[in-house]
Amino acid sequence: MKIKIKTLSPVHIGSGRAIGPIEYFVKDGFFYRVDMDGLFKDTRFQKFQPLFIKKSLENRKISEVFGDNYDLLMDNILYKHSISKSAENANLIEVKEIIKTAGRVYIPGSSIKGSILSGVIEQILFREAIQVDLKSSLGNVLDKITGGTQKEFNRWIDIRDTNTFSPENVLELSQVKLIGAKTKRAMPILYETIKTGCEFETEIFWRAKGNQSIDENFILKLADNFYRKIYQKERTFNKIKQFLPPIPKDAILLRIGQGSTAWATSFLILAEEKGITSYNIQRPKFHKTKGPPATRKLVSGEISMGWIAISS
Repeated sequence: MKIKIKTLSPVHIGSGRAIGPIEYFVKDGFFYRVDMDGLFKDTRFQKFQPLFIKKSLENRKISEVFGDNYDLLMDNILYKHSISKSAENANLIEVKEIIKTAGRVYIPGSSIKGSILSGVIEQILFREAIQVDLKSSLGNVLDKITGGTQKEFNRWIDIRDTNTFSPENVLELSQVKLIGAKTKRAMPILYETIKTGCEFETEIFWRAKGNQSIDENFILKLADNFYRKIYQKERTFNKIKQFLPPIPKDAILLRIGQGSTAWATSFLILAEEKGITSYNIQRPKFHKTKGPPATRKLVSGEISMGWIAISS
């Protein structure tokens, strides 16, 4: 089944690494990622190398090495992309890199699959007569989805990685603020994000044939029901103003990547609906929050992240 994916708000799925301020610069409304291999091979760079290494170790900006002399850097660019209004006047700190393949931007099938799985599990458990032990009921959920073939659950549904685009076509630099922490400070973070309104394509294959009443459309609708609940939760978060994108008519709503919050990765909504007060999220020991997520990552401190619409 072929599906289309449209980003309804900025999306960030991390590569696991950060781009240091010595690795990029901003000029004329664009973010430029420097090709470090090319730069070090360029003979013109030799006279800058000692200072460059010193500033790199100090985590300083590349402008402290080259000043306004961009000619050498412009000859050694890995890629460039636009800058959102949120980041136009941002301090040039490290940037969280988005996942890419061969330098091109895509949405991993695994991210979409994980998002769908969270919704499916919550929806099926919601329909069951479960009152206390949510986690021990997962086996029953897997049986219902796969028709008793849960040993092959990793293959219950296949979703291919999407098509790819050059960074210049779909990316922008966004400043995201962590809102709602006890410090009441909006902590800024820079991310490479897929812009709102970008469209990708992929395919979804239903593999668990044990239950003939379930197919791709059924699974997607279950996930949609779950993420609409989260959408409503976001409307009432701490009475903080945040922009939630309108949901296109007849679209399946999902949420992926940064900003998804614990609502999407836990049984919090289900426990609330079932009146189960004993359920807590397993968080790191230093994390003092026991219940619902108390913070949000919002672009410009206002725009909700990670929303996508699925259509056929």
